[in-house]
Amino acid sequence: MSSIATLSTGTAFHYLDHIAPLAWHLEAPLIVSERKTESLAAKYYPFIPLECIEDLEFKFASLARFDTLIECRYWRPHFKPVFETLHGKKIDLIFCPHGQSDKGFGAPSLAYYAQQDAIFFYGDLHADMLQKLDLWDSIPRKIRLGDYRRDYYLAHKTFYDDLIEKEIFSSLPPNQPTLLYAPTWLDDDLSSSFFEQSERVFSSLPRSWNLIVKLHPFLQERHPAHYIHALERCPKGENFLLLEDFPLIHPLLARVDAYLGDFSSVGYDFLKSQRPMFFFPNDKMPKAKLRDCGLEIPDQVSLFSFLDKHRDNPFAEKQKQLYDYAYSLKSGSTYIPFKSLSAHKPLGRPPHPPFLL
Repeated sequence: MSSIATLSTGTAFHYLDHIAPLAWHLEAPLIVSERKTESLAAKYYPFIPLECIEDLEFKFASLARFDTLIECRYWRPHFKPVFETLHGKKIDLIFCPHGQSDKGFGAPSLAYYAQQDAIFFYGDLHADMLQKLDLWDSIPRKIRLGDYRRDYYLAHKTFYDDLIEKEIFSSLPPNQPTLLYAPTWLDDDLSSSFFEQSERVFSSLPRSWNLIVKLHPFLQERHPAHYIHALERCPKGENFLLLEDFPLIHPLLARVDAYLGDFSSVGYDFLKSQRPMFFFPNDKMPKAKLRDCGLEIPDQVSLFSFLDKHRDNPFAEKQKQLYDYAYSLKSGSTYIPFKSLSAHKPLGRPPHPPFLL
């Protein structure tokens, strides 16, 4: 049987919540290149074998012991001949996406899919996006994931629910609703709402709501001055919590009462909860499918007063339909299935996907 390793290289620790669950499903080790990432992985994903190799770009020989490498960063074309020339090894270099979203059309950041040996994809929505971008037929192999990250959370639910209670909700006032604001980063499509809307969110927080803000790490890494300026306006009350070095998603979503976002992939993760969803408008981006599953916040209205008026959720059926579209597979399809866990069956490790055998 071929040997597999998953990688999380560089400082982008938020990839952990995508690659670590996959490592667990595949019974593969997770190799990281930064001590900070190693510390976060050991704390938040203790069920995966972990190895840290610093200066990994100079130590490719340490990876040549594997037949397949999987990472949430695109593999550049020159990596494959490096392994073949220096180490006499043909290695499968596979890309794992880091979240389903409606981004990628304005600035075609998905073009690198066509340069991978193989890619994982979530379901029909992801496949249709790649087809609309004329990339699908150029990808040699495609392996469906489904909602594998949620399956991972369900397999370790007790551990993660206890962790979330201890680290987050024990410090927030009980018995009142909690809003999660999870803006994306400021990419080439200008899809983030954070720098334009954060002051509005922070200044309007009443005592009757809890607010958790989960920020994309690229907001700080790529725009440090704007980031620091925005955080100077953070609320000071006990009902506010800012999450920075915190990669977990699904355990957090299981506890919050409403979601506020823009074009972040966290919105798709939240669909399964069938709870109220709110979005900031963005005239720079085409209409997103996710926005049919909630309400846009009008300009010139009190944010939390608007949320109070819309505590019910008339979009539950649309949320279910989009979730199924995002993570399901058309019957009769020739795609290779990834055998993810089911919450309705005894939990256990799935076999490796057929192409990895």
